[in-house]
Amino acid sequence: MTQRDNEQLTLVQIAEQQAQTAHTMRQIAETLIDRAKGAGADDIEVWSYNTIGNSVEVRNNELETLEFNQDSHLGINVYFEQRKGTVSINDLTESAALQGLEAACNIAKFTEPDPYAGLVESSRMASEFKDLSLDHPFALTIDDMVTSAKQAEASALNSQHIKQSEGANCYSHRSVSCYANSHDFCGFNQTTRYSLSNILIGQTEKGMIRDGYYTLGRDYADLLAPEAVGTEAAQRIQAKLKLGKSRSGKFPVVFNPEVARGLWSHLLGALKGGALYQRSSFMLDKLGHHILPKDISIIEDPFILKGLGSSNYDSDGVATAKRTIVEQGRLDGYFLSGYSARRLGMETTGNAGGIHNILIESPQQSLDAMLKQLGTGLLITEVMGQGVNIVTGNYSRGASGFWFEDGEIQHYVQEITIAGNLEDMLQSIIAVGSDVDGRSSILTGSVAIDGMTIAA
Repeated sequence: MTQRDNEQLTLVQIAEQQAQTAHTMRQIAETLIDRAKGAGADDIEVWSYNTIGNSVEVRNNELETLEFNQDSHLGINVYFEQRKGTVSINDLTESAALQGLEAACNIAKFTEPDPYAGLVESSRMASEFKDLSLDHPFALTIDDMVTSAKQAEASALNSQHIKQSEGANCYSHRSVSCYANSHDFCGFNQTTRYSLSNILIGQTEKGMIRDGYYTLGRDYADLLAPEAVGTEAAQRIQAKLKLGKSRSGKFPVVFNPEVARGLWSHLLGALKGGALYQRSSFMLDKLGHHILPKDISIIEDPFILKGLGSSNYDSDGVATAKRTIVEQGRLDGYFLSGYSARRLGMETTGNAGGIHNILIESPQQSLDAMLKQLGTGLLITEVMGQGVNIVTGNYSRGASGFWFEDGEIQHYVQEITIAGNLEDMLQSIIAVGSDVDGRSSILTGSVAIDGMTIAA
């Protein structure tokens, strides 16, 4: 089949192709495990994935870019008396895999023993595989994708004050992945992902304003209509047309949901095993302590249907579980892989490879109610720069958003700086909004903080 033929494939047809790919992945994993045992290895783990899909970009009602993407990967870890050899290749053929295994075995001869290396015990391997509704192949053609992108753009350009479109993009991909190890564990994931976005430029008296909007999901049926994406993108531009200034000093701030999930991700990153055993986290030795107000809890739920962070097992093959990370403000758990758990003298939490779906539970308010409660301050809609120190918690970033007074938005502000310390900021959260953004594995509404330093 030619690349041109591949470019015409829908995810339904791609899923049919990947059924054979999944079979090949299993065969390769079984072969490598048998060969590694025959070579005297104590343990081996093999992971592989294959992602296929299409992406189109439309600009000014013309198809500008059509991309067919296919990405494959195979990784091998082999262990000889806690000496680890690792190889990573982009070839899902048995001959390449066997060459990779030979290289991994040779590498292990030269590595130093690591007392924390090796597989997690077999009793922790996943044995139940729930249907998490992550795979929704849909017969979406290239023409359908182009039409959707054009509709989103046309809806946006129909609005006043929009100078031009920077492009509307439609994306559809399907992935199949396999993880297997010498505990006789073999797990598969099949997932789909669709998105539609539109970026716009608006004209103000003081220059250009750029903004946009996107919708994404596992199931194409769950995406917003193209016209809704374009309209929302245009409304975001229009909201920024009235420019003004903020005041400098210490004021309440509200992080909108898109920015708030970044705030939570800083906390979650500080709770990961790697940061903890390297002692590079502002959350060191906080287990059992109150790190948030008592009306806020954080739940990790790997089993949300169609969730962007849902999975039955982690990258060690360990069964995942719904659990409480923060219970009424008190830190109850970390995010640990098998390796980081051993380094810390603890048990794995099923988080090798990353964090699963995160839910922020708290009494919720509407955004309007939050602004009225705070009175005067800054609603932040965008942050920029890398001024976050996860070791000390120091936080200083460029920002833009909306200045509000007496609970009412006054105007758009930009080129300002916000500063604080993450530990203090988290303790100073006074409200979480009901406007939860589902376009992420961190499910949060807006977050109101009692006070941060603002420099205009």
